[in-house]
Amino acid sequence: MTIAILTGGTSSEREVALQSAASVKQAISDRAEVTTLDIPKDLNMFLAERGKFDCVIPVFHGRGGEDGTIQGFLETLGMPYIFSRVGGHALAIDKPRVNLVIGAAGIAVPHGELVQEGTKLKFTKPVVIKPVDGGSSIGITIAHNQAELETGVMAARKQSSAVMVEEYIEGQEFSVAVIDLEGKSIALPVISIKPKHEFFDYQSKYETGLAEETCPADIPPDLASRLQSAALTVHKTIGARHVTRTDFIVDQQEKIWFLDVNTIPGMVVLLPMPIRASGRDFGDVLMSWVMSVIST
Repeated sequence: MTIAILTGGTSSEREVALQSAASVKQAISDRAEVTTLDIPKDLNMFLAERGKFDCVIPVFHGRGGEDGTIQGFLETLGMPYIFSRVGGHALAIDKPRVNLVIGAAGIAVPHGELVQEGTKLKFTKPVVIKPVDGGSSIGITIAHNQAELETGVMAARKQSSAVMVEEYIEGQEFSVAVIDLEGKSIALPVISIKPKHEFFDYQSKYETGLAEETCPADIPPDLASRLQSAALTVHKTIGARHVTRTDFIVDQQEKIWFLDVNTIPGMVVLLPMPIRASGRDFGDVLMSWVMSVIST
């Protein structure tokens, strides 16, 4: 079997995508002939040689690769690929839309609003400022005063023309991956996240020693079950395929709040970790998805 891993891209998460792709290749290289192609640099090579590939694994994070763009391109070419289809990616990356959908599904979502260019904001309470279609927490800040609110909006605009301001929920962060296997969606063991910074920002996610990630999380079984149930609801509500990883925060009253959903989660730690904790092998899971799209 011959597999193409398409990765790289032009978003601010490019380097993270390359790391994820390397992890995927390492996990399956003893099961298939794997070629990694850096897009857009290797796009012409991919188009010229696409006939030799049985399946594509698109490993991108952020705009251009995790928003349905690459997936639509692959569908136009008629090439099998793993992870979600166009619609699931496009919905998940659009924070205002996905918040509306998840809220309608019964999961608590922090109140937020889009900030238009030129809008004057007045600080009233701590808020989270984020680019509408970003990932890896790039461009996300927490504002505790008027000055931080204004600088946070400017920082977010460097990543996206659309900016969202949400109420800040204080609590413990958790992440739950859901995988599809043999026709069933399965919630994996919960990951607890304790960043040394104020929240699980870009540095905390990708620099060693800046966050403590524990899987399975040391939490009461009832809370773990509720988090897994919420993650399954998110996965199914957005129409995801194969995998999602949903980030939550649990407040002091143990209320679960939705923060974000990733349709191509980081493949270095936060997906392999819960797969291993469930007694499964990362490479086996990846190959099961490959076989599922080849056989359809």
